[in-house]
Amino acid sequence: MSERDATERRSIAVIGAGYVGLVSAVGLAGMGHRIELVETDPARLRSLRDGRVPFTERGVQDALNSALSSGALTVLDHTSKTTAEIVLICVGTPIDDSGHADVRAVEAVLAEIAALQRRPVAVVRSTMPVGTSQRLLRDGHVTDPSHFFTVPEFLRQGSALADFAKPTRVVIGRSPDADPDAEAILVEVFGAFGGPLRLVTLEEAELIKNGANAFLALKISFANEMAALAERAGADVGPVLEGIGLDPRIGSTYLHPSFGFGGSCLPKELQTIATSGIERGLDMHVTSAAHLANLAHQDMFAERIDTILGGVSGRRIALLGLAFKAGTDDIRSSPAVRLAGWLLDHGADVHAYDPAAAGHASRALPGLVVADGPSAALENAEAAVIATEWPEFKDLDWATARDRMATPLVIDGRRLLDPATMRGLGYRYERVGSPTSVPDTAAADADADGASAGVAVGRGSAAHPAATG
Repeated sequence: MSERDATERRSIAVIGAGYVGLVSAVGLAGMGHRIELVETDPARLRSLRDGRVPFTERGVQDALNSALSSGALTVLDHTSKTTAEIVLICVGTPIDDSGHADVRAVEAVLAEIAALQRRPVAVVRSTMPVGTSQRLLRDGHVTDPSHFFTVPEFLRQGSALADFAKPTRVVIGRSPDADPDAEAILVEVFGAFGGPLRLVTLEEAELIKNGANAFLALKISFANEMAALAERAGADVGPVLEGIGLDPRIGSTYLHPSFGFGGSCLPKELQTIATSGIERGLDMHVTSAAHLANLAHQDMFAERIDTILGGVSGRRIALLGLAFKAGTDDIRSSPAVRLAGWLLDHGADVHAYDPAAAGHASRALPGLVVADGPSAALENAEAAVIATEWPEFKDLDWATARDRMATPLVIDGRRLLDPATMRGLGYRYERVGSPTSVPDTAAADADADGASAGVAVGRGSAAHPAATG
């Protein structure tokens, strides 16, 4: 008998249809559970009732179609309408500039659960700083501590559904007063997916979630800092990090440098951990520094673009990518959007393209010109900046793109392209983690001679003639 067949079918309400909530809902529906998906945002609710996923995430649309067509999932507009025995709370917990999480949405759902006639098992999936669960218990937001648990999620945007189906671990946090039967139900439901199972305290569950994301952010920050040092030292960081990652104590995962990381998790956890420590009298030196380092790496990349171009004011720049990573339309803390804002603030004429996140970015940056494809973004550009590692940018016909650009210059913030190939096509190619190349002075002199003789050079403007590759 399979694990799916051995698992008792449960009625489960999922509150919040964001990345975590909707992925959890369709993943549990795929295991045969009866799911009530509750969403209160009008636009998102309309989308779900029309059978459409309101964001970009691989595989979720097909999973939603299957869950709706089978009748395993229904969409509701308020927690009071649920009849489920388990309620998963998957609402947003954004942080402010000081690193404090806003958990009012969690508190609101707990109040709605308290108003129900029955006593469901309440499970928080939302990310919360350490100590939040105990505060919720202490302040009376949880009416029945024996039925209150946390089951943090460890989902990566772009592969969230696959991560849900095959978790690296299942962590269940509970209070000392936890009802053994309720705990057993959660072990049955979440343990059916496999992966190591850990039953821990509420505080330990919060710290596992906070700490896991913070550590990943630290590892990326180290890779990015090594990339910056390699640039200044005249080395390429690729072989350097490969050699470091061969040590089995370190490993190569998350040692892939770029000009910064973003999203709703990693930057947030650095601030959350730092704030949690400071409030307990601890100076969280490492996590605080990593947060500042991430912003500094983004600023250095923007300044490098400015230096390479001899100033970005008045320059037409093609920005390829706006999402914080490929495979999603999420722009929360996106380095690409932050870079676009920096370029606009410094007078650049930015034409951006992203296959999924363009709409979100244009609303965040009204002055941004959004192109309908990479070719349109590259038209007459004096530089192309790769800001998100979308595969279509790697597969782009760069030979044809060269003829569209005013200047064959690519600045790669994601180390996506092959330097030899790009230079073989006639581009000046710069990337994070490699020293800035010196343009061919002989070619530059030839261009200058041609220009003085009245010969048209490239497709640059009069103010900014085309540079050589």
